[in-house]
Amino acid sequence: MANPNMLVVLGTSPDSYFLGYGRRLFVEGMPEAFAAHARDKLHIAMTTWISMNPALDTWVDFNVQTNEFHFNADIGQDIRDHLSGVNGKAAAEFITFSDDPDPARFFLKGKQHAWWTAKLNDTLIQGIVAQQKSITGFDGAVTGVLFGKGNTFITMLSGGFVGSLDGEARAADHALNKVLSEFSKGWCIERGSTLCFYDSAYFFLKFKQPGGSTIQMRWNLPPNMATRLTELQEIAKTPEEQQLLLIEDQRALQLAQMRMNMEMGAYNGMANLMTRGAANIAAAASGGYVVERRW
Repeated sequence: MANPNMLVVLGTSPDSYFLGYGRRLFVEGMPEAFAAHARDKLHIAMTTWISMNPALDTWVDFNVQTNEFHFNADIGQDIRDHLSGVNGKAAAEFITFSDDPDPARFFLKGKQHAWWTAKLNDTLIQGIVAQQKSITGFDGAVTGVLFGKGNTFITMLSGGFVGSLDGEARAADHALNKVLSEFSKGWCIERGSTLCFYDSAYFFLKFKQPGGSTIQMRWNLPPNMATRLTELQEIAKTPEEQQLLLIEDQRALQLAQMRMNMEMGAYNGMANLMTRGAANIAAAASGGYVVERRW
């Protein structure tokens, strides 16, 4: 049985959202550039996460099949350079945006081990730095930071997570606080999770035990989104849709394997060139020559 991927983006109100499940999606009240991308180019099964700022004018998603980021055409140059790993900027692996109208406010985890950078308001920076000082091996363990309403944030770690809640979310009976307490011991929060900027009670969280493969999902969505999700789930259960999902998953895995093989071939080719180059230098130095042998 196919296990559909689920993607959630909470916009500026209950009538502004993206919801993807399996092969199908709903997108309402979102900027046309993102909506067009979602309808025409976004592969739900192969997209592991989507990040969007509260103004909805800056967004990034990642396709694991192609190993590529997709983002809005007018994204800031600083972020663009990180996503491309050019102009002296460390290559990005994951990025999220805080509850700030300025699209330049973000937390970015680099591909390089133990490297991250953040451009946030003072309160958020102080909170993250305090965690960095108190958690042993923080830099190597952090995998990202989720931001919610106000100064709420959740630091995602390879061995767990740390939540810092703001405002009404601090209440013991608050929906977000309750679910974080439920999974507070022995669980990590996966990329692809999201918090809501306009209402702290709404969220979509994916929990996984360190080293495990089973994912537990918890969400609290606006009623209209919850209704849409039920519709998508019912469609995904039909035999016809299950068959199409399996075919799509197999095709995506084949394409991903082809990409990996091509990358490995390119790596091996470069290694061979370097080896042959070194051998030629050694041969020239000794007055000899190299005969290339192929098996």
